[in-house]
Amino acid sequence: MTLIGGGIIMLVQPWSIDLYSYSFVTVLAGTVGYVIVSHFPE
Repeated sequence: MTLIGGGIIMLVQPWSIDLYSYSFVTVLAGTVGYVIVSHFPE
């Protein structure tokens, strides 16, 4: 969830185009990771 939040912050910041460029990949990686981990048995 921290990775998803960091990606959203990277998406809305106005300072660096490089951070903006990697924001979608970061959000996507966080979402895929969250879906995978949420399917682990407890």
